[in-house]
Amino acid sequence: MRILSTICLSLLLLACSSDADSWLQEAKSRLQKGETVSAKEAIKKALEKNPGLAEAYNLQGVIAFQEKSWVEARTNYQKAIELKPSLYTAQLNLGALEMEQGQWKAALAPTEAAVKLQPDSSAAYLQRGIVHAALGKSDAAVADFTQSISKNAKEINALYNRGNIYFQQEKYALANQDFESCVQIDPSFSKGFYAMGLSYYKVNEKEKACFALQQAQKLKYPGAKEAVENLCN
Repeated sequence: MRILSTICLSLLLLACSSDADSWLQEAKSRLQKGETVSAKEAIKKALEKNPGLAEAYNLQGVIAFQEKSWVEARTNYQKAIELKPSLYTAQLNLGALEMEQGQWKAALAPTEAAVKLQPDSSAAYLQRGIVHAALGKSDAAVADFTQSISKNAKEINALYNRGNIYFQQEKYALANQDFESCVQIDPSFSKGFYAMGLSYYKVNEKEKACFALQQAQKLKYPGAKEAVENLCN
């Protein structure tokens, strides 16, 4: 009889878990459609079925982040991590929240946890690179951006940020390579053209500099018009 009861209980728990996962998927679907209110209701249903569903708290945090409810977002991300420390998205999201708040030192630990959990994630290395750059650790930032690019050759933000560091270090040839890669990947990437223009100007390649700045101007990048007038006329 005890064995039968245990089996029945196990089946019940599996059924509840399945129901909770279904509600969680429904919440994700509704959120993708921009239906925030109904997404929240679906998350509530998921947590009623399974109060220990870390992914539901993480998604609740995502919604709070979108609504700029920072305290609520942090509470939900931390709850998700408490329930499931191996949840990569919650670690990455908590890091992003701290970054949004300008808490760069606090952002480092969860972002590093995300890197360890998903060592093949381009996004995790990109995020840690941005944190390192903000903390003044340029070499570590370059290493992370390089890793991000190695995982995804079209990671335009890693290329742009690495190019910016090279520019600050007066390594203009390397900076130009990264900025050129940016605009090849996305010809509408206006700040890439602007940065490339300034970088080429630094090495007295005025023709290339002005072409890039004019492209930035066409794309209406702030400051590009003035740069063309000051540097190219």
